[in-house]
Amino acid sequence: MKTNRTLLRALLLCLCTAFLTTGCGDDEETNLFPEGTAALRMMNESNGKTILGNSDLYITDGGNFYSEQFPLFDMGEKRGLSDIGMPDFINMSHEVAVNPKHGYLLCDSRDITTFSGSQTYAIARNSRVYRFYVDSWIQENGKNIGANVFFLLGNPDKDCVLPEWDSTIAVLNPNWEKGEFTGSLTLPGARAEDLEVEFPNRQTEDMPMQYDITGNVITFRLDQAEWDYITKTFRIRIRHKHIYTEGILQLAD
Repeated sequence: MKTNRTLLRALLLCLCTAFLTTGCGDDEETNLFPEGTAALRMMNESNGKTILGNSDLYITDGGNFYSEQFPLFDMGEKRGLSDIGMPDFINMSHEVAVNPKHGYLLCDSRDITTFSGSQTYAIARNSRVYRFYVDSWIQENGKNIGANVFFLLGNPDKDCVLPEWDSTIAVLNPNWEKGEFTGSLTLPGARAEDLEVEFPNRQTEDMPMQYDITGNVITFRLDQAEWDYITKTFRIRIRHKHIYTEGILQLAD
């Protein structure tokens, strides 16, 4: 009964927060279980073998989460789903221990890339990840037979720092007196040390576009003398911590 009461309290919290706004900039202190959160009695493989969402994740009889297809990460003790960020994607595992009050992440390894400059792993902003949180064990005759879990399928960039995938990152306007195009992008809440820029499918020495990162602002510059007068768009990737987006730099007419 104690386990059921604990799950009920957490579920009521989830339902209450469902009425709150869950867009960018929400207060995580009051929205630890965002709208869309599902509660699941996740039984182990000998007691029903409950699967998490549309994944293949289940709990083994040994008390571990296991997925054959997808890597998963134990993010340590958390307060709720909104407290779960992105891992560094270095130590990927297909099996981790079930621990009450811990948060976890399940993703598709195909959505992860390496930024060549820093050798940092990052996951695509347009990918979908499962965040899940273990509230408590489900017990029978003193034995763990499952766990009470809350989970949510969503965007890795829960803080909405990066521009949307395939969007126009910035428009570069001409300054004919200086003979250059310039434009900038401001990323709210970001820091320069957490940012990185790449131009996919272009060698660094062949890229005429220059950029500078100061604080949370990325400034782009294209010298008119280096412009071929044909290319009007440049494909770009921007990494913030362990999440990245891909979009377009557009030259204004």
